[in-house]
Parts: sequence; C-alpha cells; structure tokens
Amino acid sequence: MTAPALRLRRAPAGLRRLDALRELVLHLASRELRSSHRRSVLGWSWPLLIQLVQLTVLSFVFTRVVPLGIDDYPTFVFCGLVFWSWFRGGLSGAATSVTGHVALVLEPRMPRHVLPLVALAVATFDLLIALPVLLTLVGVTGGVHATWALLPPLLAVQAVMMAGIGLAVAAAHVYVRDVAQIVGVTLLILFYLTPVFYPLDAVPEEYAWIFHLNPIAGFIDAYRSILLDGAVPGAVLVGGLALASIAVFAAGWWTFRRLEPGFVDEL
Repeated sequence: MTAPALRLRRAPAGLRRLDALRELVLHLASRELRSSHRRSVLGWSWPLLIQLVQLTVLSFVFTRVVPLGIDDYPTFVFCGLVFWSWFRGGLSGAATSVTGHVALVLEPRMPRHVLPLVALAVATFDLLIALPVLLTLVGVTGGVHATWALLPPLLAVQAVMMAGIGLAVAAAHVYVRDVAQIVGVTLLILFYLTPVFYPLDAVPEEYAWIFHLNPIAGFIDAYRSILLDGAVPGAVLVGGLALASIAVFAAGWWTFRRLEPGFVDEL
C-alpha cells in the first residue's frame, strides 16, 4: 500500500469522505470540461476570449464614447469582469446541474449535492485561466502589492456563497423548470447593478442601499482594493461578506436537502 493510501486509510472517516467528495467533484468537472470543449478549435480559451471581447467593447464605450475618467480603465473593468464571470458561470451551470445529469441522479449511491459543486468547479477552472492574465495586467499597470495574498481567502468566501446559491437553484429547478430562465434574467439585471464597469462610489447616495444589498458588489469592491489599490478591505465589509456567505450556504444546503427526496419522481 502506498504512503498516501495508508494515510488516507488511517484518517478519520470524515476526512476520508471529504477526500472522496473532492475527488468525485474533480473527476466530474474534468469530464464536463472535456465534453464541453470536444471538437472545439479554441477549446478552453473560449471563456477568456469572451471576457477579452467584453473588455474591448466596454473599454471603447467608456473611454471613447462616454468617458468615465477612470485611470487604467481596461485594468479596472477587467478586474470586475473576471470575478463577475466566475459568479455568472457558476450559477448558470448550477441551475441545470441536476436536471442535466438525470443518469447520475438515478444512481442510488450518488451524492446529488455534488452536481452543483461540479458546475462551480467548472466555472472556477475558467477563472483560473483568466486570473494570470488579470494579475499580469494589474502588475504591469499598477505594480504588485502585498495585499494580493488576501486574494485566495476572499475567493474562498465567494465560493461558499456561490455554492449556497447554486444548491438552492439546482434543487428548485427540478420542480420548476423556469428557474434556469429566472436565474439568467436575474444575472442580466444584476450585471448592471454590480460595479463591474463603473466604480461603486459613483452610485448616487439615494440608490446606494440597492448596491449594499448586492453582495457581489461588495466582493468586486474588495477585489479592486486588494489588487488595484494595494489596500486591505474594511473589516466591516469582509466580515459582512463572510457572514452572508455562511448564511447563504446554510440556506442553500437546507433547501437542497429538503427538496432532494423528490428528485427521482420529478425527473
């Protein structure tokens, strides 16, 4: 028996289950990625290419047509696009993750809550492709800051929130097939209510409460503080995002487990 296998065997049962869950998510995500990019010329570069096209269009509009007066605007907007695209991709995929894998759902020993997590893992892979491009662009235009070390924890907090929302919408879509369309429309509206291509401090005071209710706005503001400004986000902002993420995950997990017993009958 190999050393890793021996350590795994001696590990507590909870750790073994977590390790098995991680391997299952990675296996299914890898299979999903290979399937989605089969017979594609550009393959895995498509998500990055789409973001670069969006970056080009937004940069042209808001530096030439309607100038916002933001320094290094391409870097500013790409910082918003990368993390927004991760959010959008993860939730869009999660919405149909259960209904799109009926054969897996019907497997008696299949942990069905893995399926929304696989959608999140696929979106995270796309994020990991775009992230080096973003960091290079930020480094060239504004330099490297020590606060970049805060990026992984902040990504983890956002991942927890995305997992919670993904579990809830995946379960709801089994019963109401309009959910995927509702998610799509909501994301479209939310794109304009999230400071992706404009700064949060440009929002008029009377409408600021709307953006304060949008946690993704807080995440993007925190990412820009870390990457562009070299500043540590405020404790109130980070603490609020962490608490909101835990609450959303708990609600999403409860919703999924509550609706899961009826999946087989509905599918």
